Amino acid sequence: MLKRKLGMIVALILMLPVLALADSSNPWEKKLPFKAATIYYTLSGMEIGTETLYIRDYGRESATYRSGKSTMMGMTSIVETVDIETPDWVYSFDLTARTGSKSANPKKYMIEEYNRLSSAEKKQVAENVTKIGLPVTESLGAKVEQKVAKILGYDCDRIQMMGTTVYSMHEVGIPLKMETNLMGVSMKQEATKVDEGAVGQKYFDLPKGIEAVSDPQTDAMARSMAQQTLATLKSPDGAKKMQEQTGANPMMPPGAGLDQMSPEEKQEMEQAMQMLKGMMGGQK
Repeated sequence: MLKRKLGMIVALILMLPVLALADSSNPWEKKLPFKAATIYYTLSGMEIGTETLYIRDYGRESATYRSGKSTMMGMTSIVETVDIETPDWVYSFDLTARTGSKSANPKKYMIEEYNRLSSAEKKQVAENVTKIGLPVTESLGAKVEQKVAKILGYDCDRIQMMGTTVYSMHEVGIPLKMETNLMGVSMKQEATKVDEGAVGQKYFDLPKGIEAVSDPQTDAMARSMAQQTLATLKSPDGAKKMQEQTGANPMMPPGAGLDQMSPEEKQEMEQAMQMLKGMMGGQK
């Protein structure tokens, strides 16, 4: 339950910087420059294996298949997972444990709330996010460099933070290379091939024999956070309000403050944010 909640919160946090590019269109409906693609990755370090990312409908749908072996403190475990995202749902399956979960895609609620805003409110949202995003990136010590490398023919931006270096497609945010060396743990994920050809339906079919268990409470929380976030950001002093409401974490949506979590949840939340915010710079 906690991991699903953290994943939903982090998803909302990572969406906010995209608003800095807001214009007359909905920023959560921005399309990728290609209609479909298959990206193949190799995994090394703590986890050895492969990952394949399938993208279709200009990024509105994606499926990630991960297979490998993870070793920690001398213990080895098999990793076999499938994650599927559609405009309405986010599915996560552990093929080894034969378990699955599903939750409403937070983007759906953000799209709904954003579409209810007036043109003036949308402009105000973009201004507030710009005010919030840059100070947060700087305060986290993230170093962002645009078009510093070309990987598999794609211009890539480099983001460095917390012992992690990420190379992502310029202005797209899809990582092609990630390296982490944190607290003695080394991990690397590197794309070996990008195929922009059509992607078949079979990769988006849910695994047979595994029930995807839903959590209505998590879905309700996602809708509430979307409503509160945009309600704050559409006001002239929205940036200031968010900073006051969330203290040291100004990108945290209202109502998700650390004061509402147990000490264990606070620690896990801070760790998740520190690791994932480093990739936030890959999106303007």
